[in-house]
Amino acid sequence: MRQARGITLVTVLIFVALTAGVYFFIAYGNAYWDNFQVNGILRQAANECYRQPADAEVRSFIVYKLHDTFDVEVENALGHTEKRLPFVFDDGDLQIQRSQVPKAVTISLTYQRRVKLPLVDQERILTFNDSVEQDLSPIKW
Repeated sequence: MRQARGITLVTVLIFVALTAGVYFFIAYGNAYWDNFQVNGILRQAANECYRQPADAEVRSFIVYKLHDTFDVEVENALGHTEKRLPFVFDDGDLQIQRSQVPKAVTISLTYQRRVKLPLVDQERILTFNDSVEQDLSPIKW
């Protein structure tokens, strides 16, 4: 009967890979989960385009839902608390494009999110480019 070999190179590599996976999940998991929710909000806004022909209304719907979902309280330089989004985007980063043939809408949002890395006390900036397309042609029964 053979004796157990103990710790091998493969065992060490599997342990290092699992440790790195857990670290990256802890560091970046929240940002990617929020990105999943942002995609859901953009899909809701694309569905709103069925009954809302004004792009300004759809844009305000998106901004309202983002603030409603993600606002966090942050202390400013004067010591007052205010609510802010944990990510940054400008008006030009949210684009709504409609086409007539075929009748469709494309909503794109580009935003940046700061992620604080545990154990090394550093920050990274992640850039997300989200895009949703929706067919707006009337349904034929």
